[in-house]
Amino acid sequence: MLYKSDEMKKLATHKVDLDSPVLKQLDFRSSVIVAVLVGASGDVVCVKTISGIDFARQPVEKALRGWTFVPKNQNGKPVAYLGQLDFLLCNLGCGDEAFGVTLLK
Repeated sequence: MLYKSDEMKKLATHKVDLDSPVLKQLDFRSSVIVAVLVGASGDVVCVKTISGIDFARQPVEKALRGWTFVPKNQNGKPVAYLGQLDFLLCNLGCGDEAFGVTLLK
């Protein structure tokens, strides 16, 4: 099973935000796209950044490793699934889009 970003965000049961004082002080704007493999238990097994600025990749991947998702079943058996998560990180000069440097929106 492959889930799109909006679906994955709805399947998240526990989210961990970025813990990077450096990112929160920089003036930048970037989309970050991450592939996430969710194990049969709902825990994140693997994360890999597909695109995004280099200095945001590690903090985003670290935060996503702490997320948990709804476990899925297929034919009555627990299964792993793959999804993509898209984030817009923007600190200063974001205009009307008050996203901020967070994964929780």
